[in-house]
Amino acid sequence: MRISTMGARAFIPMSLAGAILLSIAPSTATPASAAEPTTEAQQILAIARKQIGDPWRYGAKGPRAFDCSGLVIYSYRKAGDLKIVGNGKIRSARALYRYFKARGLADRSNPKPGDLVIWGRGTHVGIYIGNGKAISTLTRGVRIHKVHAVRARFTAYLHTGMWKRSTDGGSIAPASVTSALQSIIGVGDTRRTTGSVNLRTAAGVDHARITVLGDGARLVVLGKGQDAAGRWWLNVQAGTRVGWVARWLTAGG
Repeated sequence: MRISTMGARAFIPMSLAGAILLSIAPSTATPASAAEPTTEAQQILAIARKQIGDPWRYGAKGPRAFDCSGLVIYSYRKAGDLKIVGNGKIRSARALYRYFKARGLADRSNPKPGDLVIWGRGTHVGIYIGNGKAISTLTRGVRIHKVHAVRARFTAYLHTGMWKRSTDGGSIAPASVTSALQSIIGVGDTRRTTGSVNLRTAAGVDHARITVLGDGARLVVLGKGQDAAGRWWLNVQAGTRVGWVARWLTAGG
């Protein structure tokens, strides 16, 4: 059976960098859609897809060879979205994981195209493309593969919000999101956290953290609001504390 190893950064021990794909489809490049990308996620993925087949090389940042984080940084930089992944100051899978986790944007559910995927708690990183698949740099080069086909354990999705940002800088479909929130989540409703979730002083990852709520914490909804990126947050009461949590990190309670 043919196997492929991950293009991990050198700070990771080689025993970890030797993690393999359990299965992988033939490595034929998937042509990008002829239509112009309308969301930032589509633009980022179109850039990454053009690199399919490019070789892995330690520390390579493109345009003709990449390591795993190099492909992510290159795709986001070329799309004009470098600030989302740390303005180029973050240069490893592990550092990307820590950066998003510290901002309450890492969990194991609800991935969207353009989000990042972390394996092995930061031994490998790729970009989620949808339908349970990701694109990443393996030691056999840039490939598309299933998220759970990598032997290194899947750790988390890093939520970038690129799927709902249009290429002209606006937020897409805000009316439908607003309608869904109004009809599904109301004041007085109860929710539960899905994993460890930051309770913040206001809507947005840049606001101060009050505390960290554990998995399954009961929340009573007091209100709703959006952050600067157009993402929805819930103003909640959690026990004796009141603050804001990211809506996408909660479930019906």
